[in-house]
Amino acid sequence: MEEEIDLRPYIETLIKNWKGIIGTGLIATIVAFGISFLLPPTYEATSLVAITETRQNIQFDPRIQTEEDQQPLQAFPQLAMSDELLQQLFEQLALPQTDVESVQELSKLLEAQSGADPSLIQLTADYKEAEMATQIANLWAELFVEWANEIYRDSNGEQLAFYENQLAGAETDLATTEQALVDFQLRNRSSIVENRLSALNQVEAQYLADQKQITFLLQDLTGLQTQLALQNSTDVTWADQLTVLNLQLQAFGAQGDGGVQFQVGSGTDLTSASRREQQAYLDGLQATLETRLDEIELNLIELEPEILALQQEKQVLLVEANRLQRNVSVAEETYTTLARKVDEERITSQDVMNSLRLASNSVVPDEPVSPHRSIIALVSGFLGGSLMIFALLGREWWSVSEEVTSAS
Repeated sequence: MEEEIDLRPYIETLIKNWKGIIGTGLIATIVAFGISFLLPPTYEATSLVAITETRQNIQFDPRIQTEEDQQPLQAFPQLAMSDELLQQLFEQLALPQTDVESVQELSKLLEAQSGADPSLIQLTADYKEAEMATQIANLWAELFVEWANEIYRDSNGEQLAFYENQLAGAETDLATTEQALVDFQLRNRSSIVENRLSALNQVEAQYLADQKQITFLLQDLTGLQTQLALQNSTDVTWADQLTVLNLQLQAFGAQGDGGVQFQVGSGTDLTSASRREQQAYLDGLQATLETRLDEIELNLIELEPEILALQQEKQVLLVEANRLQRNVSVAEETYTTLARKVDEERITSQDVMNSLRLASNSVVPDEPVSPHRSIIALVSGFLGGSLMIFALLGREWWSVSEEVTSAS
């Protein structure tokens, strides 16, 4: 059978000693309340720092995007508690050495946190004197605003210096590419090559035209020879004679400046009525035209490598000229873009609008934030009564245990 615990002795003990319990609590309350008057009061002063919006973004050239500065809202409270800033605050404050001996002790009196809006920073200082607490909070806020704004101004100056260095390099590159283009023009034979190539193309075109004309003449001449061969009469008709005369004239025109000349004596009758003489004359004319045709073909073969060589030289010069011109264009574009960017940064760096501003100074607090005498008294009374209860219950438990041991 399980042993049952009888709580009646404990309850009876508490009821019997209720006056002692209440008395102990009252004594603890009175003692704590009295001690609280001996504790030095602590005053709290709070200054507000506002983080302003970023300045307007100036952009002259859309090819270089300028990212808007994102304010590190979460980092500002940590910056406010940095050792460098607190060292400046410690040196400018006239605090008694017995109260605050180092920056570490000063940091225990300070608290930096973001407000309900992250763009507001609360700088709170606790001190035993209301005026000094206010002085600490206000001086801390002023130093923090000045120090943080100086940091961001320096970053803007570094960015301007970076773009200025890039601009100087771009200017050097532009001068180099322009001089390279000037040097190329001193040896640029494009016009000379173009003129020579044009002249050779004209010669080739004339050769091809003569070749075509002679080919047609040979075809007509062959037809006339065939017609004469089919005739039975030894005499040649006037129509055939005129045809031969026309072929002669065309042949003389087709010979041009060639080295092969068809010579006709002054006494020769080009319209001779003898068919044999006419056939012999046509055979000679055919041989002359064929010789001229071979000569044209040889000239065309000799012209081809010259034309190809000039075309190659022309293309090489064109490629080099285009490459140098592209280099100059890229260098000019880069220089112009960087020059505009430098102007943007110069205008931006002259913007004196600060990122942080002192929103509100702290006023001298009227009431201390500690010690809270009423709270201390109530807590002390509760703890005193509780200790008395535990003591009575412990004593009763000990007595019951002794009785059980004696009975057994």
